[in-house]
Amino acid sequence: MSNNTLNNKFECEICGKIYKRHSGLENHVLKIKESNNMRPTAYELPERAIEETRQALVYHIKEKLKQNSRYVGGVRVMVSCTESQFFGVFKGHIHDYYPKTGNYKCIFKGVNSYYTLSNVLKDDNWGIKYFLQQQKTFVLSYQQSPNPNDPDPLQESDPLQELNPLQEPDPLQESDPLQEPYKKRMSGNWEHDPLQVQNRASMHIAKKRRIFKPKPIQIVICWKRKTKSDARSILYSSGFIVINFTISRTRVIENFYQRIDEN
Repeated sequence: MSNNTLNNKFECEICGKIYKRHSGLENHVLKIKESNNMRPTAYELPERAIEETRQALVYHIKEKLKQNSRYVGGVRVMVSCTESQFFGVFKGHIHDYYPKTGNYKCIFKGVNSYYTLSNVLKDDNWGIKYFLQQQKTFVLSYQQSPNPNDPDPLQESDPLQELNPLQEPDPLQESDPLQEPYKKRMSGNWEHDPLQVQNRASMHIAKKRRIFKPKPIQIVICWKRKTKSDARSILYSSGFIVINFTISRTRVIENFYQRIDEN
């Protein structure tokens, strides 16, 4: 596993955890390798059964890719799946295993994340769906720092969709009482205090920067077991794969893709 070294600190490129010593990162990598060892609760499946699981996952992901812009943003997919099926598909890409709950977690992010999942799911089009009028909806696996001059399809006026997790709002453009100038009445006229305005605006900007932090674009896939009981305390349970990802749209024009807003 590659890692970044920043100011004598060591960072895992997958999950972003930072360690003060290289030994800490090495232990983290060792835990990741151990997470990919098959547990006694799982067993080997034939390749045909694993392929059927891949196809089912691709189907449920594509069902979330819709043409209407109200469906862009953060999405969650839950699919019934055994631990053995999950392990058969994602073995080698499991990032965390939690012994107390028996849950697993995979994280896919970065420039090659879509390609990596294409190899895992054996389908290059697992996260893409094409529509008429040269439109395409897709799973957003990577995004560079946004250009404030470019429109972003993840920021739409529809209240049902989420904001772009990479876009930090500009507090200077918001209507907030902390940004209103200090006013005082003198001889029937309102007078502005420039120093007071600047101080209040600076405090407000600092507060906003502490609260609003850009979230990385990534695809998180977990396996977990849910257990419930009825009125007679009879237990029943099942395993599920939970996939969290971000949806965006493009318009295909003359062999290149152009991001589009709501029509």
